[in-house]
Amino acid sequence: MYETRLAKREELPLIGNYWFRMASEMGEIDDIPVPSSQRVLEVIAIFEKEFDAGNIMFKVATDEKNEIVACAGGLIREEYTFPLSEEKSVFGWVIAVYTLPAHRKLGLSSRLVEEVCNWLKDQGAVRARLWSSSSARGMYENLGFRNMVDMEKTLK
Repeated sequence: MYETRLAKREELPLIGNYWFRMASEMGEIDDIPVPSSQRVLEVIAIFEKEFDAGNIMFKVATDEKNEIVACAGGLIREEYTFPLSEEKSVFGWVIAVYTLPAHRKLGLSSRLVEEVCNWLKDQGAVRARLWSSSSARGMYENLGFRNMVDMEKTLK
């Protein structure tokens, strides 16, 4: 049986390492650059700074041994919703969604992302965005996320 709860500040380094695993898997699946170990330390420092400011929170799922097996975070920002928007709005980012391989396909990521979205809404966010690997798109679509009008070109 799995339980979900808010992450504690002292668990942010573990969540940072899960972020690295997530980013590395995205790199393998979608051929994007894998972050360096130095970047992991920078990300953990960002997590800690935003946590202390109250702009970020993480939900974790724990197993029967009370070990963290999955995580998902929410980050609050004020941004222009669209390029021609006249006013900024409170905006949420879903970040660092990761489940250890042995615990996948059990609904943990979906459950955590829904809990994060509820927190973002409670903070006043009107929208939530995320970056997804191609393999996770179906899960996010099932949760109500959709593709945005966004294009990219690699410039070499």
